[in-house]
Amino acid sequence: MTLRRSTAARLACAMADAHDLGAGAGKVLAVITPHPHRGDLIAAGAVPLALGVLLVNVRLDAEWGVGILLVLTALAAALVLGMGLLAPLEDGRPRAYQQVLLIAGLLLGFSALVHVAQVLGADDPLGEAGSRMWIFTLVAVGATVATRARRSAVCALIAALAAIVATLAFVDWAFDPDGPAAMRWVLLGLAVVFVLAALARRDVQRRESVYLIDAAGVAMLALGLTFLGAAVLAYTPVPNAALAFFGIPAGVPGGGWKLVLLAAGLGLVAYAGVDQEPGPGYLGTLVLLVFVALVGIPAADGASLWFWPLALLIVGAAAVAAGLRPRRPLPPEPSGRPAEPVPGPGAAGGPRSGGSLWATERPTGDERPGQS
Repeated sequence: MTLRRSTAARLACAMADAHDLGAGAGKVLAVITPHPHRGDLIAAGAVPLALGVLLVNVRLDAEWGVGILLVLTALAAALVLGMGLLAPLEDGRPRAYQQVLLIAGLLLGFSALVHVAQVLGADDPLGEAGSRMWIFTLVAVGATVATRARRSAVCALIAALAAIVATLAFVDWAFDPDGPAAMRWVLLGLAVVFVLAALARRDVQRRESVYLIDAAGVAMLALGLTFLGAAVLAYTPVPNAALAFFGIPAGVPGGGWKLVLLAAGLGLVAYAGVDQEPGPGYLGTLVLLVFVALVGIPAADGASLWFWPLALLIVGAAAVAAGLRPRRPLPPEPSGRPAEPVPGPGAAGGPRSGGSLWATERPTGDERPGQS
């Protein structure tokens, strides 16, 4: 009997402690929850706070221990990101100050994860494929949580970009591919996935959809830059050994990759024009400039108009001529008095509900002409 009472007393004490702990946590969350009227001021203070913590990480990296920097950065990340996640939504969308808090918090969280990798023994966390993979995977997961919880479109872009880096790091860590060919196919696949996801979310979450298109544009731009070695070889006297030393791949892209870059650039520009979104337009322009730099390299047998210059000139001139062709005059508007709308069923003088809309009703026996 005494043992039962002692166990019950311990359970009651544990429940009381848990209740007190929950109440204390609730008070802390209430304290760091930004009030909408002071959100702009809080965000204005969170930016220099985050910059100060990052400067401490950079300047005192060799002077302070990794553990001290980890604790400092993690606490700052928890505070700033927590305020961004706890800030109340207005009209179902986050305000600008919430976006600032979320971005600053994710940046501090990324820095804290780098210190975690150093504590675990990584000498160069961002230079090693394994540590780079899980760091950016956690950043993508955190940004996705912020996207779903706060409906933050910019966090969707951060999640997509972090997913690109994490996927490339996984391929590098797991398969150790020889050359950039595998990286190019992965970037192309990610771009296709982002475009399909954007089209699926276009009608329900427009801003998130646009940022997914931006992420696809970044993937295609990165794909084009993997061929940068060819342009360097063409316009500067840099030997292949120097390019290999700096990790720059050499070789002119094939016709298939040229077509992919051209289609991606034109598609991004077209999307920007149709939906009036500047971001995809800027990225599409950069992709097209990379296409021009790569395709403009003269062939081994000398420069010529064949194939791409001639094809683009013909297609462009045909489209411009089609847009400038003489227009036929529009037919004149019908003259006379416009027809009056036919009243609907139940209206005065209109057809009965049981008859056709265009049928002319004949008077019944009780409604002959001349009778009221």
